[in-house]
Amino acid sequence: MPVGTTTVRFHHPAGARGLVVLFDGGGGGSVWFTFMEDRLLVEALVDAGFAVAAVQSEGPSGSYDMTEVLEDNLDLQNVSTTIADLGFAGGDVYYLGFSSGGVFASLAATVIPAKALALLSARGLEATFSSTAPLPPPTMWVLGRNDRRVPPTDPGLITNWAAIAASGVDWAYYVNEPVGMLPEAFERIADPTSGVSPTDSADAVAQLAAGGQLDACSVPLSRGNAIDWTVVTPGPSFTGPFLTEARRQVDELFGAHTVTSDVRQQIADFFLAHP
Repeated sequence: MPVGTTTVRFHHPAGARGLVVLFDGGGGGSVWFTFMEDRLLVEALVDAGFAVAAVQSEGPSGSYDMTEVLEDNLDLQNVSTTIADLGFAGGDVYYLGFSSGGVFASLAATVIPAKALALLSARGLEATFSSTAPLPPPTMWVLGRNDRRVPPTDPGLITNWAAIAASGVDWAYYVNEPVGMLPEAFERIADPTSGVSPTDSADAVAQLAAGGQLDACSVPLSRGNAIDWTVVTPGPSFTGPFLTEARRQVDELFGAHTVTSDVRQQIADFFLAHP
């Protein structure tokens, strides 16, 4: 649906127990309903009884406005309008944001209250712990061990984590470790329309291993853009954008700066625990 001059994509089943507002790092909303890992997160929330809505940024570059005043921030106004239009004004609202979308989610919670936050590869904002708010919302962080932007040892993250812990509200903290590539890894690349066959997927994984791009535990040696893809001969079921999607899949397994579905049930459970 159109909101302001941007687009909101949503799924609102009858009898939803609450609304999860989704923010992507680039400000886009379509990724939550198209990329496989994002879809698995959204489907877990829907299975738990939530409605979901992805609010796209008004900004031309896809970045959310970080102005902390509702009247001066179109993105915050769009969040407020979306919540109202879907019938959740004053109800159970939750925010889930990835990267800069996670930063925006923590800002939004200081202006438009949420029951809980889930921040993926984001440290959040100091404003979340402002003295103008009685308490910060319960917050869950999910980080990749090899994420160069927000690693588990990020000082700003630790500061925010400590502030939440000291406030007495609930928090959760997960670190995604690198994961070995199973033969079916490329059957589940980000774009579900790719339709990679089991045989082509297994062959590509075997070629990466034989070409020295995986360690002894089948974990990628580096991020997707640093892997030597010349060792792979893509099978006939791989579509044109295979390399872009394959790099993303390797990033997810390596624990780089991507959305991962590994903790999808934990995110749903964290929201369910804060009605």
